[in-house]
Amino acid sequence: MIKTVKLNFTETGRLDLPMNGITVFVGPNNSGKSLVLREIEQVFEVHPFPAGLHIVTDYDVEWPSLADVQAALSKIKKTQPRTTPIGQVVLSRVHPSHGRQATGHDEGSLLGIVQAQADKNWITTQYFKFGVLRLDGRSRFNLTNDQTAGDLTADAGNVLSHLFKDDDARRKVREFVFDAFGTYFVVDPTNLGQLRIKLSDEKPAKDEQSLNAKARAYYSRATYIKEASDGVQAFTGIVTAVLSGEYHTLLIDEPEAFLHPPLARKLGKNLASLASEGGGALVASTHSADFLMGCVQASKTVRVVRLEYSKGKSRARAIDPTDLTDLLTRPLMRSANVISGLFHDGVVVLESDNDRAFYSEIYHRIAQTRSNYPAILFINAQNKQTIRDIIGPLRRFGVPAAAIPDIDIVKDGGKTWTDWLKASQVPEALHLGYGQTRSAIDMALRATGKDMKTDGGVDLLGSSDEAAANRLFDDLDSFGIFAVRRGELENWLAHLGVLGKKTDWTVAMLERLGSDPNHATYVKPAAGDVWAFMERIVRWITDSSRRGMPS
Repeated sequence: MIKTVKLNFTETGRLDLPMNGITVFVGPNNSGKSLVLREIEQVFEVHPFPAGLHIVTDYDVEWPSLADVQAALSKIKKTQPRTTPIGQVVLSRVHPSHGRQATGHDEGSLLGIVQAQADKNWITTQYFKFGVLRLDGRSRFNLTNDQTAGDLTADAGNVLSHLFKDDDARRKVREFVFDAFGTYFVVDPTNLGQLRIKLSDEKPAKDEQSLNAKARAYYSRATYIKEASDGVQAFTGIVTAVLSGEYHTLLIDEPEAFLHPPLARKLGKNLASLASEGGGALVASTHSADFLMGCVQASKTVRVVRLEYSKGKSRARAIDPTDLTDLLTRPLMRSANVISGLFHDGVVVLESDNDRAFYSEIYHRIAQTRSNYPAILFINAQNKQTIRDIIGPLRRFGVPAAAIPDIDIVKDGGKTWTDWLKASQVPEALHLGYGQTRSAIDMALRATGKDMKTDGGVDLLGSSDEAAANRLFDDLDSFGIFAVRRGELENWLAHLGVLGKKTDWTVAMLERLGSDPNHATYVKPAAGDVWAFMERIVRWITDSSRRGMPS
């Protein structure tokens, strides 16, 4: 099979992607996830190597041994048509959308190429390709269509005839479907000449392929798959397709389509388990954190690659499996839904849920007035200190994660301050200078005798100290740390006259902002204040040359 695919991205250069095990592409919409899968499929399908690919530039193969190929051909020849000429071998696969696909080869020539190891493109497109299956969202519901039974004494011509004949594969499908829905998957042969999928509350008899009266009554009581929900059809269709042949490489685009989160997680676990058990490759493109988590449940070595594409520039960052496991297993990360940040253009991390509710509403109102605004996830980190515990891993994964702490971040000295700078990828050479400036500003704010959070923030300072504070905060902004210079959340939009603290203020403010854009009292984005603050954050997230991201 293919050993490594070489991918190229305009901003991050070449990425050598191993094709063994489990690889999941994540990222925001239009980041290139589906394109990568299509191009990998073309490597298997097009001879000579296809020109005009945008991402895949080359690949390496792991040549099979001559003995392994001879053993495989011997197995194939036992089932191939008697009319096959001597010295020829017919390679085939059951494709869910196109039925049986077959190509005849001169056995001697095939073995000669394997022995010489001289033409990787030929062996990939003429031999390896028969173990490849790609599924996309558009064909999802066709996977459960009725199919002709055909000649059951010959090679299966489609997915259902294969499953009807292969007891082990059928039982595996049944196992997955029962685990997901609590019903039994069966292939109903009673419509003579046609096979159809049904689901039954009753366990099938041992002789489930019988057409006697008892079997006919059993199938008549079962539910036709087309009468089931979209989720049941989508899940069952993928599982039946994957188990309908001996595939070494599965390329699956948006496997979570039409599935509720628990089903997406089960599907991820099932597909990853199949790939791991068979020593093959699963390459999936997904928008679902649940599908990804299901894959990680089945294998601790899941390879995740996050893609970005904007303004003609593409990026890719491979995520270390250990870091990914840490992200998925730490209670803080799970409770804050941090993993979903992988699927957004950017993330904003806040101190509390009150902050999250307010800033996300402000962003929503601005985005309504702009076209092509980024998809941003707002996350509640529970407190100021844990903000940096979240932005650090997300940035290492290639996600531009901005932080919004209150002004009292300047109180965080020593290791706490250094940890902020490290999480934000501030060069170490700047740590000492920023630390000294932070300390001086903290002392100046304390010297006013006022509360820096509630009484005015940087406006409490004299002109020179205020200029120094703004210079520090400007620098922190450039690294994605956006301190509230006015002090804290409750100091925004003061002209609206909303009083209270914490949750009381947030609830009252959201009510005051209004819900009907056509109402006279509905508050729309304006110049300055929190609107300009949010615009700065958006500019940092969308700036491809932003500071604060790992190189």
